[in-house]
Amino acid sequence: MKIVFFGTGKFGLPALKKLLKSSHEVAAVVTAPDRKKGRGWNIQPMPVKAFLEQAAPGMDIFQPAKALEAAFIGSLKGIGADIFVVVDYGRLLGKEILEVPRKYCVNLHPSLLPRYRGASPVNWAILNGEEETGNTVIRMTERMDAGSIIMQETTKIGGDENVVDLLERLSRRGADLLSKALDAIEAGQERFREQDENAVSYAPKLEKKQGRIDWAASAPEIIRKVRGMQPWPGAFTYLDGRMIKILKAGPAGAGADAGTPGTVGGEGKFIVNTGSGAVRINILQLEGKKAMTSDEFLRGYRLRKGAMLK
Repeated sequence: MKIVFFGTGKFGLPALKKLLKSSHEVAAVVTAPDRKKGRGWNIQPMPVKAFLEQAAPGMDIFQPAKALEAAFIGSLKGIGADIFVVVDYGRLLGKEILEVPRKYCVNLHPSLLPRYRGASPVNWAILNGEEETGNTVIRMTERMDAGSIIMQETTKIGGDENVVDLLERLSRRGADLLSKALDAIEAGQERFREQDENAVSYAPKLEKKQGRIDWAASAPEIIRKVRGMQPWPGAFTYLDGRMIKILKAGPAGAGADAGTPGTVGGEGKFIVNTGSGAVRINILQLEGKKAMTSDEFLRGYRLRKGAMLK
């Protein structure tokens, strides 16, 4: 099949790489415009474009500022694609685009739809303590993540997996699932299953303020926040007015002192009391500094028992 691939972030790269090696023809790629990034605030391509500049330098790449630009839609129609494949593009496609391909548009979404429709499904699955998640390939409609399910797979969430780890694993598995779905579509053997609207839940985009740790929460909730808020906005707190990002944490285990939530529970170790139980800080990052282990931090910062994290 002749395909136009829509993608921007790293999650879509394994799928794109697999498509480029398949019997399908990737006729063009649509991605987000270049953005200012990094300390120098220099304009840089997004991950999909950066990859293509090295792996497929002759590829036609579209970077519309708005998806409904008339000239852009005209260019898409001129390609004569059989299907549009959307993976981590970051924008909704309107009716004018959805109706362009000869067949339809498909989307690979990293959740078990109809659960966790939206921008941050992996974050919210971890934050909510889900034990499993997965990937879903759907036929796209104008409603966000609401189309008929073509294929779906389930996987367990590892107890120590953070968002970065889980997204990387789902991206590889999702590339295989998408490949199977496209082969079925090409053969006319796809089967559609409508989503159960009574089982819908949402995964809205995170805001920076949501990363702040509430030490009155339970230890398991705080550990999930550390895992679920990576890489952005990160789980953070304040010690003596300085922001600290908590990059890895675990249960303090038996013997931890009970105390006021947010207080350090012992000399010579970075254990923090919570509303229920205690958390051991394993890896952290002071604002403006590199990440370090708690042992490295304690060698350079005298952390007294009873100090308060806020």
